[in-house]
Amino acid sequence: MVPNGSGYSWHPEGTTAAPPLAPTSIHRPSAGTQQRRGGVAGAILAALAALFKYGFVLLKFGKLGGTFISFALSLLIYIGLFGWQFGLGALLLIAIHETGHVLFARAQHLPVSAPFFLFGFGAVVTTRGFRDARQEAIVAIGGPVVGTAAALLCYMFAQSLPDGQLRYLFLALAYWGCLINLFNLIPMSPLDGGRVASAVSKWANVAGIVVILLMIAGYSATGAPLNPFLVIILLFGIFSTVGRFRSARAGGEPPRLAARTRLVIALAYVAMLVISAAGMSAAHSTLLSHGIGQQIT
Repeated sequence: MVPNGSGYSWHPEGTTAAPPLAPTSIHRPSAGTQQRRGGVAGAILAALAALFKYGFVLLKFGKLGGTFISFALSLLIYIGLFGWQFGLGALLLIAIHETGHVLFARAQHLPVSAPFFLFGFGAVVTTRGFRDARQEAIVAIGGPVVGTAAALLCYMFAQSLPDGQLRYLFLALAYWGCLINLFNLIPMSPLDGGRVASAVSKWANVAGIVVILLMIAGYSATGAPLNPFLVIILLFGIFSTVGRFRSARAGGEPPRLAARTRLVIALAYVAMLVISAAGMSAAHSTLLSHGIGQQIT
């Protein structure tokens, strides 16, 4: 999901960044749904009120104070958008994704911050001290690996449940979790995929820019409102990609990784693309079989 000043994951989603293609809800449309959509502004106001009321208390937790505050405020926004059950589950899946970055960074003996949640636009952790592109790729792919695993566990748990709202909830969370991790694998910085794929070739970031442009074109073709997060990601991606090519022309490109290392990174990257896409498709198909969601055309 994503920037990192050196850091990682900005979920798109997982945030409201990546547009869910389907399912849009685990409930049938109702007046209550309309009221909840209208309650987003109220949720934001409640989040701001909570910040002033409890923020100083939470700051006493030291380094984790920012994590607690940002999680609580983000949760209020997600509840306003999706209701408390899906909102809590969606935010926890983002937290698990960020935890993947933290775990992989610590396994590489790198300093890493606690996650900071971006109030409806995902979350971010920061780290520094990468020795080479291989190590950066390892930390970057940690979020999608752990995040997708959590989404697949939601799917398997849902399959063990009888038909009902709880089953549909976990299927929707499985879809969401795979979707935000797949979005984060787009090969363009500051997304995780950009940091993984660029270890193989700097041209991967150019491909990522094309993917984002196609997504924006899709919004235009369907007449759907453009998600501004895509524009922000696109601008970041163009800026970082142009900077890298300029650095390469000036001789500032770091030494290229060994061919075997690049092959392993490429295989891991493709495997995660396939797994997250397959998980999203499976969850989507199962929901459709229960008459929930909408067919992608």
